[in-house]
This record gives sequence, C-alpha cells and structure tokens, in this order.
Amino acid sequence: MAVVLLRSIPSGFGTAPVLANSRSLFTDCVDAHRNHLNGETNGLFKIKLGGSNSTAAVEVYCQQEGFMGGWSLVQQRESGALDFNRTWAEYRDGFGSVDAKGKGELWLGNQNLHLLTAGGETMLKVELEDREGGVTSAEYTVRVGPEDQGFPLHVSGYTGDAGDALAPTHNGMKFSAFDRDASGGRCAERFGGGWWYNNCQTANLNGIYSKGPNEPSGVVWASYKPAGLKSVRMFIRSAAF
Repeated sequence: MAVVLLRSIPSGFGTAPVLANSRSLFTDCVDAHRNHLNGETNGLFKIKLGGSNSTAAVEVYCQQEGFMGGWSLVQQRESGALDFNRTWAEYRDGFGSVDAKGKGELWLGNQNLHLLTAGGETMLKVELEDREGGVTSAEYTVRVGPEDQGFPLHVSGYTGDAGDALAPTHNGMKFSAFDRDASGGRCAERFGGGWWYNNCQTANLNGIYSKGPNEPSGVVWASYKPAGLKSVRMFIRSAAF
C-alpha cells in the first residue's frame, strides 16, 4: 500500500519503529542514518521541519544504502502514472507518494524543499535513466528560497556524468506553475509541469511524461537526453555527513 509522503504527522502517528534511542523524529536522513536502529537501511523516516521549536514533520523515503547514505527523496517519476501538471499551491505543499521500498511518484513540496535546504550547505543528486537502460547522474550544491521570494533555486558546483543542464540556465530562477508563472514565456503551461523555468528550459524533470516515442516529451536533461527520459529522481542531503 502506498504511503502518502507529504503530510503533517501528529505525535503518536502510526506504529512507532524501534529506535536506537528515544527519538521518533530526525532532522534529516543523515540524522536518521546515525540515530535510528535501522538507519542504515533504505526506508521511510519521519523528518522534523522548521527548527527545534516546530512540530511539523514529513515522512520521507531515505536512501541509506550504498556509498554515503543520508539522501532524502524529494522527486521521482517512474511511469507517468502521476500528473505533474499542478497548481502553485500543490507544488508548494507537495503531492504523490512512495511506499517503503521507494516505489511511486512524488513531489515533496517547495515549502519542504525550502525548509530542508535552509539550515546549511545542502547537496542535490539527480539520477536519470533513459529508455535504452542507460543511467547517469549529476550533483550540485543547492538551496531553495522562501515562498515570498517565489521559491527561487540557487544551484552551483556541478559534478557528475550527465552534463550540467541545470545551473547555467536555471540558477536564480523563481518557481513557475501554470497558474503563477515567472518564466518569461508561459513555460509551465507549455511543458505541463511546474519548474524553475527560464524562457524556458535546458532541464525539466516535471514536464509531460512521454510513454512512447510518438508522444510529446517534457521530461528532459538536455546535456544528456533532449528527448524524454524513462525515470528521474532527485535527492537532497546535508553536506555535513
């Protein structure tokens, strides 16, 4: 059964996991990796948002296994089952879900992205898979600003083998959805998904998902594949691992 990833979680929600200590909330997936009994295993963890006095939390899929865990899944598309042509409010709050094995499609929410990247240097990892089975990735330093500034994307420091399709075009851009567009070209309406457009795109992981070679494609990473990709996902992690 799918688990809704974006929600406020009251105290005592669900069945509490067995912890290495008395804590039930973690500041991020790095904290869960260090302080949960099963923290080195991929799965869903409750992440606290907004500082020590906040009671808001979100349940996040943490990629903990492999070299350097602590990654929070913030975006994923696998099949096009979920419509990403959403309003500003939906992108702010988040939509979609993944299960305990990380299967599903989601956007964690711009407000959560802001809160999770505001506390210190944060890394972004983008993983891409094409329709021929090729896989590639890109990593950056990233920060998402607050809503009253338009959730601007600040991204720099590219490494990886996918090519840098994100920073040169999209750094500093405000977020756009079809009902609140700051792109300079009605880009969210044209490409069917919210993104940090810049009249319009060299990277866009939220556009119209192409299910076949003859369908329109808006899920792109131009330095790797100018046409549609099969699966894409975005992770963030504190640089202080």
